[in-house]
Amino acid sequence: MPRDRWQTLGLAVQGDRFEVSLNGQVVFGATDRTFPGAGRVGFWTKADSLTHFDALEAEALG
Repeated sequence: MPRDRWQTLGLAVQGDRFEVSLNGQVVFGATDRTFPGAGRVGFWTKADSLTHFDALEAEALG
């Protein structure tokens, strides 16, 4: 990935199933039953990373 360009990170969640995409391409999907109720969105980055986030959008689908 180029370091000097914005990337688009996507997350689609339906029930306990989620799919992660990067620049419109699905990277992986998984099932997670850790938190069974409706939740929140959060970000985590590694301590040695320089990371910027802009234009966060979250919407309920369905």
